[in-house]
Amino acid sequence: MKRVWFAFGFIILSVLLCVYEQGYVKNTCEEMASILVEAQAAEETKNDRARDEKIKELQDYWKRKNDFLFMFSEHGGLDELGGAIRSLERAHNMRSEIEETRNKVVVYYENERITLANIF
Repeated sequence: MKRVWFAFGFIILSVLLCVYEQGYVKNTCEEMASILVEAQAAEETKNDRARDEKIKELQDYWKRKNDFLFMFSEHGGLDELGGAIRSLERAHNMRSEIEETRNKVVVYYENERITLANIF
């Protein structure tokens, strides 16, 4: 009977870890998307200083969060997203680069979300 309770405990622990991971990924993606929307709004109003501040804020946020995300997620998508975030400050067409980075955040979240389509 001990083995059953031991197995049950590990199942509960796994479920709790999965719920935590999903919340962490969701909150991180929402925050990155929010910063990118603000950067895009600054770009549209030709406010280069505010745009550059938002890009710097996003890059700092990414530096704080990426190591933890790499523990949970498939690395290819994160590498692509990280490359897009790091290249924002060197972009020639800033509007399209911000939009592309925002789309990569959405794609990353859609791929990491637990759904039946992602499981099977």
